[in-house]
Amino acid sequence: MNAFSAVRDLQSLVNTVAVIGVPLQWFVVGGACVLIVVAVLPPFAEWRSLALGAMTALLVIGEGVLVWFHIRLYQLTPLVDPSTHKLSGHMAVSLWVEGERLYVWALTVAILGMLLRKQREHLLPGVMLSVGLLSIVGILSGSPFSNPLPTFLAQYSQYLQAMAIGGGTAAGAWQGMEATRQFYYNAWFMWVHPPLLYFSYAAFTVSFVAIVQMIRWRYSGFETIAYGWARLGYLPLTVGMLIGFPWALEAWTGESWWWSGFVNMSIMMWLFYTAYLHARLYLRRKNMWRLVAALGALSFGVLVLTYIATYVVPGAHSYAAMAPGAEMLLKTACLACRGGLA
Repeated sequence: MNAFSAVRDLQSLVNTVAVIGVPLQWFVVGGACVLIVVAVLPPFAEWRSLALGAMTALLVIGEGVLVWFHIRLYQLTPLVDPSTHKLSGHMAVSLWVEGERLYVWALTVAILGMLLRKQREHLLPGVMLSVGLLSIVGILSGSPFSNPLPTFLAQYSQYLQAMAIGGGTAAGAWQGMEATRQFYYNAWFMWVHPPLLYFSYAAFTVSFVAIVQMIRWRYSGFETIAYGWARLGYLPLTVGMLIGFPWALEAWTGESWWWSGFVNMSIMMWLFYTAYLHARLYLRRKNMWRLVAALGALSFGVLVLTYIATYVVPGAHSYAAMAPGAEMLLKTACLACRGGLA
C-alpha cells in the first residue's frame, strides 16, 4: 500500500467535492431562505407546492453528490494488514454521520412533505419552515460539502501516517481502524439503525406541525393527522432503538454505555411518544385534547434535545470533539507520509 499515493487521492477527492459542492451548498441555503419566505407570506401561497418540490429536487441533487463522494471514498480507503500485507477490507462510511445528519433529516422531511394529502394547504407552511431551517442549520453547522467527514478523514490520515512509519506503530493503527471498520462504519447496524431513526424524526416533525395547527385551530382533523404521522414514526423509532441495543453490546463491550446521557434521553423520548399515543385513547374525555396536544409538543421538544445531546453530552454517541478541517489533515498526512516513505 502506497500511503503517499492514498493521501494524494483522498486530497484530490475532497477538492473535487468542494469544487462541485460548495456552490451547491449555497444554492441549498438560498433555496431554503426562499422556501421560508414562501411559507410565511400569504401572497405566495399558490407557489408553496412548487417551492417545496424545487427544494426537494435541490436536496436530492446534493445527496447525489454525497453518494458519489461516499462511493469514491470506499474505493480509496482500503485497510491493509501490515503483518501479512493482505487487504482486510474497505471503509464503508454511511450517509448519515458527522455533518451530513441534518441534511438527511431535511431531505426526509421534504420527501414526506411532498406526500402530504390531507389538510395539505394548512400543513405545508410548517413543513416548509422545517425543511428550510434544517437545511440552513445542516449546511452552516455541518459543512457536508466544503468540509466532508473531518473526523473520519482524520482517523484514516493517522492510519496512513502510521503505515508510512511501519513497525509496531502500523500494526496498532491497523488494529484500531479494523475494529472501527467492523463495529462501526461497516457494521450492518450502522446501515439500518440510523436511517430508521431519521425516518421517525421526519415523521414526528410532520406530526408536530399538525399538532401546532390543532392547537391553533382546535380542529379534530389536525389531531387525527398528527396521530397518524406519530404512529408512522413510532414503529421505526422502536425498531431502531431495539436494533441499537445488540449493536451497543457488540461494539462497546466493557463500557458503561447504558449510562450515556444520549441513551437515557432516547429512552425518555420513546416514553414520551408512548404516553402521547396512549393518551389519545382518552381523547373524548373533557379537555383531554389539551393534554394530548401538550404531550405531542413536549415529545417533539425532547426529540430535539435528544439530537442536540449527540453534540454536547459525553458518551459513545458524542460528536462534541470534532476534528479540524479535512483538507489540513490530509495535507499534514501527506507531509508525514513523504517523510516516512523517504
